[in-house]
Amino acid sequence: MRGRKVGRLDGWTVATAVLCLSNLPTFQLSAQHVSVGPQIAFGDYREVSSDLHYRGSGIAGKATLQWKKFSADLVLSKLKYKPSKDGTATLEFDASEVDVRLRYYITGPVSGELGFIHRTADPEFEAQSVGAVTAGARMAYLLGPGVRMALNGGLMFGSKFSGGGSTSGLGALNLGLGLTVDAWRGRVQVTSDYAFQRFSRKTDDGSAPLDAPIQQSLGRIGFALVF
Repeated sequence: MRGRKVGRLDGWTVATAVLCLSNLPTFQLSAQHVSVGPQIAFGDYREVSSDLHYRGSGIAGKATLQWKKFSADLVLSKLKYKPSKDGTATLEFDASEVDVRLRYYITGPVSGELGFIHRTADPEFEAQSVGAVTAGARMAYLLGPGVRMALNGGLMFGSKFSGGGSTSGLGALNLGLGLTVDAWRGRVQVTSDYAFQRFSRKTDDGSAPLDAPIQQSLGRIGFALVF
């Protein structure tokens, strides 16, 4: 039986934006701004074991708002996953995801962040829909003129799965890498992002807990307009 449902996402037009980062050790906050733009997404999804292996592509986007020490990211993606030839999966599915992050600048290159993720599988029985609260930190660096990199990592709490199951307090993590390059006077940027999620999920059929992990890697590349 399926457990508690994680709500369904309708199709939408996605937008993207880039992080405004600064230098280390003389890290400085950039002026307030908004940036948005589209991206192409590529994903790798595994559920329960590496035998259930899918690869897919689709559209994604990111919007960023920054004001003083506060910033917020909204990432939307929609991918069509197809069974990988090296696995035993037979049916394809669509995955729609919302990833929201709120950040507060602390010191040097470090900001703390809090947010949530919500991913819906369609058809729902082909993969797990999932929702969780995220908490972690981000480090931002200026690699050279107009080239910025960000590393982020953290844990995911209160995970809910459409097929039931749970994770421990340290059993769900997310990692990310972002790179932006100024393409035209700071108003247009080339963007690339990589995100990794793993849920060390366990289910219980009444006899004993069973391992049923979920893992997704998602890469995105595109551009953003900065206002």
